[in-house]
Amino acid sequence: DGSGVDYECRIMTVGNTIESEIVSRLKNAAEPDVSVTLYQAYPKLAKMEDIVQKAVELGARSIVPFISARCVKKPEDSSRLKRVALSAVKQCGRSMIPEVSDILRFGDVLKRMRAHEKLIVCWEEEEDGSRRDVLWGDLGDVGVLIGPEGGVEAAEVEKLRGSGGVSATLGPRILRTETAGIAVLAAVFYD
Repeated sequence: DGSGVDYECRIMTVGNTIESEIVSRLKNAAEPDVSVTLYQAYPKLAKMEDIVQKAVELGARSIVPFISARCVKKPEDSSRLKRVALSAVKQCGRSMIPEVSDILRFGDVLKRMRAHEKLIVCWEEEEDGSRRDVLWGDLGDVGVLIGPEGGVEAAEVEKLRGSGGVSATLGPRILRTETAGIAVLAAVFYD
């Protein structure tokens, strides 16, 4: 029904319309308990559609494409990304359609991030925080920020920390922007 509930129904009549009665209501098992918003800096080429598709399949509650200092591509309208999200929901058996926001500027993203219980800023230059430390504990509402191909600038990381973000490394290898978010989502939803 779009809110995480599945209905088992009995068809009563079939004609120009179909009438049915609800037999039972169940929480959709494909919907995760943790709410994750993926903040994805807009990548080059047509990678954003793949990122949205995979993020939805893994369980992201919302996806926020944004423009950071090192983004090089001019983004298109986000309506295509919303259709990709709907298609992914149908494919993977979810019952909630994740929000795909309009493409935002970095300053507007900072305002949204303050609402999360935890904000994970994936930064290849981080030396102290590992993803294990950041993902430790009960997670309820999480924001995950992934930078563009050139990475997140140090000044942006400082602003993100000022908004409650915790920077973390994803390990000794630098991942492509289209891989990093998927890796973090897989770790968050692993149970």
